[in-house]
Amino acid sequence: RNCSVLLGSLLIHNVSFSGYSGNGINISPIQLTDLSALNSLEEIHGFLAVVDVSHNLTSLSFLPKLRSIHGSFDSYRNFYSVYISRNTALQSLDLNGAVQVRFGNVAVLNNSQLCTNANWGPLIDVSYSQVPGFTASGNRPSASCGLQCDSNCNSSSVGCWGVGPRSCIYCSAREYDEECVATCNYDAVSGVCKACDPNCAGDRCSGP
Repeated sequence: RNCSVLLGSLLIHNVSFSGYSGNGINISPIQLTDLSALNSLEEIHGFLAVVDVSHNLTSLSFLPKLRSIHGSFDSYRNFYSVYISRNTALQSLDLNGAVQVRFGNVAVLNNSQLCTNANWGPLIDVSYSQVPGFTASGNRPSASCGLQCDSNCNSSSVGCWGVGPRSCIYCSAREYDEECVATCNYDAVSGVCKACDPNCAGDRCSGP
């Protein structure tokens, strides 16, 4: 909890929730609510793999601050920095902002309920990946999804992680409080949106 950098890899598997005991190995089961301990995670130096989860894991929204997956010293199946496959309840990725992949490839495969139009390709450093860098197949057919990116998303080349302004990969205009917005109290010096004075109505202002 309250960890921003993981120096290893993150593997979430069905065994994570069912537990395992045998051959001298004892893995205690976790609950879905335990994943909230990852809310502060910004960087993974190894890989991210979510595989064969049959529990009620409907999204990856427990990783709202994730911005970088290095894959620099470890990869899943010796090939992938991100591998999301065969998760029967997964419906949306629901990440937040651009997640850069430094080394390795990305695969999103055979998640029968997953509705996604996210294109990881532009997020991958092609200097350290193998063609094709991003593979997606066997997920919920896009025709039955009806997923539309929020109007505040710049989704022309990358799509989005899910529904709403907090699920954009890139913003069309500005970002404030991890949400894409059309306008904000923008500080040109710091290059970020700032909160309005508490006395401003509706959080609208043109300065401090």
